[in-house]
Amino acid sequence: DLALDAWTDLGLGLLGSNGVPLLVGTGTLSAGSSNQFALSRAKPTTTGFLVVGLTQLNAPFKGGTMVPQPYQAIVFVTDSAGKVTMPFTFPAGIPVGTAMYFQFWIPDPAAVAGFAASNGLKGTSA
Repeated sequence: DLALDAWTDLGLGLLGSNGVPLLVGTGTLSAGSSNQFALSRAKPTTTGFLVVGLTQLNAPFKGGTMVPQPYQAIVFVTDSAGKVTMPFTFPAGIPVGTAMYFQFWIPDPAAVAGFAASNGLKGTSA
C-alpha cells in the first residue's frame, strides 16, 4: 500500500515540557493527493518551525539532532493541547521516489537548550 510506504519515522526527537513531540504524516504523497502533518506532545500555545529538507543531515543542533538539511522553515502555532495539524495537497510534477525530510522544532524552556524537536520524518513521493 502506497500510504504505508510514503512515510518513515526516523526518530531523533528531543524531549520538551510535554515529552518528546510526535510527528505523524498521512497520505500517499502522490500528485494531487490530500496529505497531513499532525504534531502532538509539543509545548502548548507557542510558535515553532516545521523544517523541510531534501536531504537527511542528522547534525547536532540545540542539544538534539537536526534531521533535515534545512531548505525551508514553515512557521506554525500549537494549540492549547500542544498540537498542530497541517493539511496539504501534494503538488504534481515531483518525480516518483523523491525523498523529503521533515521535523518540527519548538521553543521550549523545559528542553535542554531551549528547543524541543519532533521525530524526523521521511516522506517518499509516489
